[in-house]
Amino acid sequence: MGEQASPVAVVSGTSSGIGAAVAAEFLRREYTVVGLSRRGNPDLARDGRYVDCVADLRDEEAVRAALTDVTPVTADRVKAVVLNAGASPDPVDLVKVDWRVAADTYETNVRTALCLVQATAPLLKQSGGGSLTFVGASLANGYVPERWPYAASKAAMTSLMRACSVEFADDGVVSNEVRPGPVATAMTLAGLDGEVSDQIIRAINEGFDTDWLKSPRTVAQWIASIAEFPANGPTGQVFNYSRKVL
Repeated sequence: MGEQASPVAVVSGTSSGIGAAVAAEFLRREYTVVGLSRRGNPDLARDGRYVDCVADLRDEEAVRAALTDVTPVTADRVKAVVLNAGASPDPVDLVKVDWRVAADTYETNVRTALCLVQATAPLLKQSGGGSLTFVGASLANGYVPERWPYAASKAAMTSLMRACSVEFADDGVVSNEVRPGPVATAMTLAGLDGEVSDQIIRAINEGFDTDWLKSPRTVAQWIASIAEFPANGPTGQVFNYSRKVL
């Protein structure tokens, strides 16, 4: 479990992409990291400070059970929770959206976030305060009709984030959202398998009219820094790293 005095970060969706990068960034900052995902992350698990919890994050009982297994020695040290897990369906014309797709997207993204908030808020309070940091999306503003199911779920997460900023304020818990804009992950770059080099990212940004594509490592640094805000720091805020006007 790593150094017993180290702070603990709980991160969802750590099997790949932004979640894996956030977990790695917290490890770099000397945290013990509890990673929650459906597939696990054997690479991160090689670090003794990383606790790999495999669970369906839409299942309240599974999330609580996973955290119960690891928190007896970490409960009073949980200082940061990053709500990253989610899914994005393929774009489709708005007039052809199947409600079952929209409902499943909402279930995957919003229910996952709510489950983790409800399971970790008592731990943050027990540790004397901390942070809830949501990974959002600029698409939540709803200006891309073919991405409406994803956008609607992300808008609901923004509402949940702001509700948390009020609900847990007296517990010393700040709640904020990071909207990273395009990130070089499989969700953004179809067929991507592995990490994209900084040189390729620069070439994409220079050669195409992109909205500032970035690496998961870069985004992870921003997320971890916002997750380290003090109890009297900003709360209920959306930090937008997209270059689009929202």
